[in-house]
Amino acid sequence: MDGFVNLQRLVATSIIVSLVLLTSTEPLADQATEGTVIELPAKDRAFLEQILGKGVVGKAVAGGKIADPLKFFPLEDGTWVYRITSGKDKNKSEQQLLTRLIRDKSGSSWRQASGTNSMLYLLKTANGAVEIVSTEDQQQGVVSRYLPREPVVLPGMRPGDTRLMKTEVKVYDLSHPDHLTHSGSLSISYSYVGAYEVTVPAGTFQAALFKWDYKGKVGPAKVEDVQYRFFAENLGTLAMIEKTDVTALLVYREHTKIGKVLIQKK
Repeated sequence: MDGFVNLQRLVATSIIVSLVLLTSTEPLADQATEGTVIELPAKDRAFLEQILGKGVVGKAVAGGKIADPLKFFPLEDGTWVYRITSGKDKNKSEQQLLTRLIRDKSGSSWRQASGTNSMLYLLKTANGAVEIVSTEDQQQGVVSRYLPREPVVLPGMRPGDTRLMKTEVKVYDLSHPDHLTHSGSLSISYSYVGAYEVTVPAGTFQAALFKWDYKGKVGPAKVEDVQYRFFAENLGTLAMIEKTDVTALLVYREHTKIGKVLIQKK
């Protein structure tokens, strides 16, 4: 049963919501390219307002091609402080710490720690993309690895673009790294929805919104979920929604969704 609970928590950990925000008043991403304005679908807006609160996501603005993903998700040592907007810890704060792994002299390998228990291991690829190599839940003592790696920000995407991929997932026990507890696969539809004006405690920014649709099965867990992610040019992740309903549905028979908005970067 412990392995089953661990699996649900880990799969849930990887289902996060994020918005990519920029401080510039010019069209997002490739500012030399004419921007595209896409109105946010009503269903997506309603979901974001439910979890993040009304007034966070504003009007549609011009968005451009993602020429350099590192402008949206800069890989640099730092601490980001968030306010939780929903769930049992609503109005509490959480820190995320991003650090470079010293063993990798190229500077391509990074670790993002959320709170005290959850970690993402990230890789900057040769084409400039930022991808998730694995996720780790220290409280539950499990690590999940993805092959091919799950994208965070991909180069070359324009507003309205969608890319499809399939990744194999393998779950291991942290105390016995060679012990494979579960495996399976996820099909991911990765979309650059558009750009929007977004207001968080750190300020008001233009934002490029990305959306993930997940379907698949890992061990006994059937996964069918949606994720949005938020990151910012020269600032990093500004807002996110973590959906833990995979764990909650299978273990507790209830849904839990956790939103977070940036308070400050330090």
